[in-house]
Amino acid sequence: MSIETAKILILSFEIVIMVVSIVIITIGIFQSKNSQSGLSALNGGNDELFSNSKERGLDKTLSNWMTVLGIIFFLVAIAACIITNIYL
Repeated sequence: MSIETAKILILSFEIVIMVVSIVIITIGIFQSKNSQSGLSALNGGNDELFSNSKERGLDKTLSNWMTVLGIIFFLVAIAACIITNIYL
C-alpha cells in the first residue's frame, strides 16, 4: 500500500468516525431517561442502578443501535490508528 492510498484510507476512516459520532450523539439525545440508567452510574447517581427495568419498543431499538455504533466507532478508530502507525 502506498502512502497516498494510506492517506485516503485514513481520511475515509476519519469521515466514518465523525458521522458515527454525530449519529451516536443524536441517538443519545432521543433515548429516554429510563434507558440511560447505566450512564447515571458513571455520573455518580444510583437512582435506578439496581432496578429491574426492561427496554421495549423504540428504547430497545435505540439502545441496540447505540451498541452497534459504539462497536463500529471503536473498530474504525483502532484501524485508523494502526494504519497511521504503520504507513505514516
